[in-house]
Amino acid sequence: MTRISNKRDHLEQFKEMLSGLLTPGPGAKRISISAAPLYASVLVVFGMTLFIGIFWMVNEYQAYQESIESIRKNYKDRYERRVKEEHAKVIDFIEYKRKQTDLRMEDEMRDKVQAAYTIASHVYSLYKDEKSVEELRSMVAEVLRPIRWNNGNGYYFAGSVNESRIDLFADDPWFEGKSGREIQQTVGRDVVGDISAMVRDKGAGVYSYKLVKPEFSETYFSKVAFIKYFEPFDWFIGAGVYTMAAEKSLQQDILSRVRSMDFAENGEVFGFRQDGTIICSQDERLIGRSVEDFIDAKGVHYGAMLLHAAKNAAGEYVRFSEESQEGDAHLNLIYVNPYRDWGWVFGATMSMEEMEDAIAFETKSYRDIAFKNVSAFIILFIVAVSMLLLTSYVYSLKIKYGIDLFTNFLRQAAVSKKKIRNTDLAFAEFEDLRILANRMVDDRIQKELLLRRDELRLDTLLRLGMMENHSLQEKYDFVLRRIVQITRSEEGYLAMVNSTHTHITLCSLAVAEERDIKLREQHMSISRSTFKAGLAGAAVMYGGEVICNDYATCNKEDDIFPYLREINRHMDIPVHSDGKIVMIAGVCNNSTKYDNSDVRQVKMLLEGMWLHVLKTCSEEEMARLERQIIAVSEEERSNIGRDLHDDLGSHLTGIELLSKVLQQKLEQDDPEKAEQMGSIRGLIRDAIEKTRRLAQGLYPAHVIEHGLEAAVEELVNEVENLFRVQCTYSFEGGREWVDNAVATHVYYIIREAVFNAARHGRPDNIGIFMRTWSDNFTVRIVDDGSGFDVSSTRKGLGCHTMQYRAKAIGAELNIKSDLQGGTIISISGEVHS
Repeated sequence: MTRISNKRDHLEQFKEMLSGLLTPGPGAKRISISAAPLYASVLVVFGMTLFIGIFWMVNEYQAYQESIESIRKNYKDRYERRVKEEHAKVIDFIEYKRKQTDLRMEDEMRDKVQAAYTIASHVYSLYKDEKSVEELRSMVAEVLRPIRWNNGNGYYFAGSVNESRIDLFADDPWFEGKSGREIQQTVGRDVVGDISAMVRDKGAGVYSYKLVKPEFSETYFSKVAFIKYFEPFDWFIGAGVYTMAAEKSLQQDILSRVRSMDFAENGEVFGFRQDGTIICSQDERLIGRSVEDFIDAKGVHYGAMLLHAAKNAAGEYVRFSEESQEGDAHLNLIYVNPYRDWGWVFGATMSMEEMEDAIAFETKSYRDIAFKNVSAFIILFIVAVSMLLLTSYVYSLKIKYGIDLFTNFLRQAAVSKKKIRNTDLAFAEFEDLRILANRMVDDRIQKELLLRRDELRLDTLLRLGMMENHSLQEKYDFVLRRIVQITRSEEGYLAMVNSTHTHITLCSLAVAEERDIKLREQHMSISRSTFKAGLAGAAVMYGGEVICNDYATCNKEDDIFPYLREINRHMDIPVHSDGKIVMIAGVCNNSTKYDNSDVRQVKMLLEGMWLHVLKTCSEEEMARLERQIIAVSEEERSNIGRDLHDDLGSHLTGIELLSKVLQQKLEQDDPEKAEQMGSIRGLIRDAIEKTRRLAQGLYPAHVIEHGLEAAVEELVNEVENLFRVQCTYSFEGGREWVDNAVATHVYYIIREAVFNAARHGRPDNIGIFMRTWSDNFTVRIVDDGSGFDVSSTRKGLGCHTMQYRAKAIGAELNIKSDLQGGTIISISGEVHS
């Protein structure tokens, strides 16, 4: 189907091309072939120009971007190196100043210790024979105690090495007389032990430590001391100083020196603490403010970027825009790196205005060059287009002159809708075009014929599926008429073949004239031997399709059954099922020769019809078997019900009467046993009642004897007693059912539906509503129980039984249920009289 449509589309496109070339419609503006080269040349020129122009612009733009990027990279590297070098100078300066301060303090403390050492030696030499060591220690301590230097931050201390005790601590007398262990408990470090070990090993040295004073238990005081061992007293004599004061003085000196540092044209160094407070800047107004307040000319909070960079020990670069005095914004670069010893952060910044000037100059140069190149390109383009248009115009005139020579011929062929005749054409290409056009016309006719036959075959199968209420004979006749129409034949037949292939029976015949059908009606129901069945028998014996397009030469048989008139060609096609021929169809006297496409069409149609016949027969057989099964089941139910009622029920009733007589006798002789016998009688009566209900369910005597309404009324009472549910019923219309079989089936459907609702749905109310008319009836069983999902719930035996019973009486059963809305079962059918 798709290939045929594509062929048709190609043919339509070819016709449109011819009509557009030869006979343009009114008001339609088409491009002529002669003008096409001119338009194509213009299009190509403009396309190439656009392509070259875009390529050139993209290339120039990329070169410009690469140049700008190179400038940025070079200046960026230079700026970053410069600010990093300036920052390194500041750090080197700080380290140098700190080192110088430490050396100065150490020299000063050496001098102080040496002076104290001289005093102790002098006192020892004067009084060593008169006083004890302890007294000499006290004398020297009192001499050294009041001595201060470095604005009161320097002091003396001394102690015993072997006894690990402080004898002099001029800064805080609390430590005097305390042992090393007591001091360690206060300070948290064995200071006396460290000093004693150092003087034993080296004799003298510098010792740094943090001291905690009792009155300031949570404050640490950084100190540094120079200590020397005085052997006559077994003393260590030290000169200590608070480093904090010296460090503060050093920091103030460094800040004043850094504030005055500058580099390049507008470079500067500034500093701030880790919390963002500015401590050093050339602008005195900024000292004390927070860098978080810094916002550049573009509104970017680069102060937050500075704080973030201060956390990186390796240092980071920060860029921001600054507005100049002329109102222009230019970039600045800052290198930020923390100095963690003091909790400070220093930044070196400088303007990147030189880079921006270089970029602006490069941009202007590129613009000037681009303007010159574009001007030259436009001039060359105009010259090239002019030359190309002139050349295209000359050749367009030549092409137009050549086309005019054969346009009249093509116009005549298109208007008359005839094939192009084989005449002398000016160009070999147009001869090929003529052959192709004629071939496409023939191909279109053939494909349209095949498409029509496919459509007829599909339509036949669809209509066959909708002929449910038609007999098989009507279906046979309909299919045979369509086979004759599809094969474009005059006559045709359809015959059935028995399983042994010995006999053939005609089931349908299509003839050219109506009077011929009457001559063959007598043969329609009579079987013929395969050997005497003419063309149909020959095809069965051959076992395959028979195509004869020249009857006079290919057929030696004189019997042309089932045809009456002379034939010149025929085709017979059998249908196989399970390896046997079950049906055969034939047609004759086509206007053209039969071919394999005719065989394919007829065979597919016959196979589809045969499947439909098998399906119809299977459905009829299934319906017959279902009716038979239900009938046998009803008979067995009735027999069992009657046996229970007549045999077992009577037997139990007799036992109950004998028990009653026995109970009356025992009431006088043994009242206790009489009471037990009464209980046995109650059980026997229950058994009788259950047997009666069971027999009634199997054999509905009320339906047969008293009618459906009485049986339903008793069913309502039974359901209310068994399940404690409110059950109502309603009858409208006629009360009598002529056909007891239909009434019995309807009763059992109602009974099954009611018991299913009471057992599984747990409803509060069940309603039975029935209405009859003169020719049909409806029954509805409604409950307000829980319901179920009809689409997903698996149907049980009860539902299938109701379906079978409804189908047996020709009624329709519908089940509607909702999980929250109960269930409705409806039956509708015809009243049989």
